[in-house]
Amino acid sequence: MNSVKVNHSEAYQKALAHVIQHAAFNEDTIEFVDYVTNQKGNVVFCTRMLGNYAEANAMVSWFRDSDLVAFKQWCFIAAKLNRMVFQFDVIEWFPAYKHLYALLSDNEEIISWYSQHKVSYDRQGSIKDRDNPRKPDFHGYQLILALNNEWELLRERCELILSTELKKDRKYLIDHRFYLALANGDKTEMESVLTELTSPKISKIRNHEFAFTFTEHFISTFAVIYAKLAWRNGYQLDIDTPWIPKEWLPIQSLDEYPEPWDFMKDFDLWTPFDEEYVDWSPKSN
Repeated sequence: MNSVKVNHSEAYQKALAHVIQHAAFNEDTIEFVDYVTNQKGNVVFCTRMLGNYAEANAMVSWFRDSDLVAFKQWCFIAAKLNRMVFQFDVIEWFPAYKHLYALLSDNEEIISWYSQHKVSYDRQGSIKDRDNPRKPDFHGYQLILALNNEWELLRERCELILSTELKKDRKYLIDHRFYLALANGDKTEMESVLTELTSPKISKIRNHEFAFTFTEHFISTFAVIYAKLAWRNGYQLDIDTPWIPKEWLPIQSLDEYPEPWDFMKDFDLWTPFDEEYVDWSPKSN
């Protein structure tokens, strides 16, 4: 496996030090595990914080240690902890970037669960926004469609938004160009779009969003998601950019995905949602 190229810029080194700090196992981590294990205090908050801890460790495993196996294992841990949060807050906002760690883990079960989690888009009151190209829900639902190979509908929605005169969020139109290329099986256009998305002009804007604290100085989050999605559909894109680590792209599940705490081991990924949302529960294939 190739080693990560070391970036000596001050911003990069500060970012790496920041992530390493959040990846440290300390008294706070012990307390979060205790609270979740014993169901006391704010369990949802503690689960989220452990998810942040796992995300930080995923980044450190690769960008400091060049360890692809540990990276994928931590990605799975982060994705499962986030899935556990959805058990408490079923209709929490579910944008495309929340699929990052599930996709990078190459764990087919967690990817299947995420691809089926549609309640925040399908429930009454959400469908109108989901299908409105001027709403952020429209963007998030595109990835769900792609993960479920709903190419005809995805193509129709891409054509709709690309022909709509938008006054804001025009920076996301490039994403729909990618989805259209994917739906059409146009590998050359997919590579062209991702090359543009990771260009200096666009990456300096798109890499830095509020949710990208641990990734903004290392990867282009959306470009990585889209490249991974292309590889999952048999398109081995060749894009020369440090913003998309090439070693992450091949679809190779690990032999094992160890879970570090008993409360995670005891939680069945396929646990149905409670009461009114039970019919939206993802199901094991």
